[in-house]
Amino acid sequence: MAETSYDADAEPQLRRTGEAESLQFVVCGQAGGRYWERVLARARSEKSLARFDRIALVLSGGAALGAYQAGAYAALENCGVRPNWIAGTAIGAINAGIIAGNLPHERSLRLRQFWQELGRRTALRAGGEFGYRARAWAGGWIGRWRPRPGSARETSVLPASELRELVGEVVDFDRVNAGTVRVVLGAVNLATGAETFFDNDRHVLGLDHLLASTPLPGLAPVMIDGQRYGGSAVSVSALDEARPADTLCFVIDGYDPVPGMQGGISRAAREIAAIRRHHDLRRMIALLGERLPSGLRGDVDIRKCLAEASNATMTILHLVHEANVAELAVKMADFSSAALMQRWHAGESDIGTSLAHPLWLAPPPRRLGVVVHEVRGGVAAPPR
Repeated sequence: MAETSYDADAEPQLRRTGEAESLQFVVCGQAGGRYWERVLARARSEKSLARFDRIALVLSGGAALGAYQAGAYAALENCGVRPNWIAGTAIGAINAGIIAGNLPHERSLRLRQFWQELGRRTALRAGGEFGYRARAWAGGWIGRWRPRPGSARETSVLPASELRELVGEVVDFDRVNAGTVRVVLGAVNLATGAETFFDNDRHVLGLDHLLASTPLPGLAPVMIDGQRYGGSAVSVSALDEARPADTLCFVIDGYDPVPGMQGGISRAAREIAAIRRHHDLRRMIALLGERLPSGLRGDVDIRKCLAEASNATMTILHLVHEANVAELAVKMADFSSAALMQRWHAGESDIGTSLAHPLWLAPPPRRLGVVVHEVRGGVAAPPR
């Protein structure tokens, strides 16, 4: 059963300190509206959370937009909601590694440490070679940029060696591989084009697995067991391989287009729809099985059908920070302290909206295996 305890006497609030562009947070007492919002969210949600056997966290890519995921996790931790199953890809793989690779009370601190230092290091490089690349990127030259004569071939906002050093400072891989939290990291095999998932239940995860899905654009592919990996996978699809269990899943996307005629193609929404069809079918088979006369249960074909039944349900809370493709490349490359802080706070706020909703954590109707709720850009979308 997922742990949902919390210490109400040590409730933190967050504010900026130091220089105007410093990504820092401090405890500043219990006064203020945000504290009471969290208290109300806990009061509404704690009893509802008790029915879930699995609390899952699915983290996608988006480079600098990954600060939104970090803020969302910090809000979950403040509410005493601790995931026991995490899937991540691209920058989400690094956030997943930081969460699983630290003690619960240290996770938010390590996430802040990583994002503050990442912002600081990219700022130091902004006036040099990276500044030239960023202008090309903002101009729509992603994938076509070539180094200037005499410059290094590194095209990421941070060299791979520095990123490895930074991740190594905030992730304890012994703890990741201890299995206390199930971790699934997705990447693309560049030889076959197939999406591959590295699972700490089957693999010993290390730095290469966290970097295999290209967390920052421009990083070179990673070699694992003689195979080259690079590019993000659809992490939410890993949920379909997990054993059936009553699940609360937070799918947190830095960017995901609005599906439909006026939007784009949402890979997350497509995979969620596939999971929904699968689990709804299993739930309906279970419901029909309960109403079958006992005399029919012995039939071989019927027994095979009933073997696919499941009473487990899944509540998916899909949180999206950016849905507009306009200037998306610029936003993904913006590691400034102000931008990272704004995304961190947006993630906190959207988790508060989700947990405070009076109906979103309620059990789904008897015939449904999956129910989906969405927050896009801070606004709760109509149920679907």
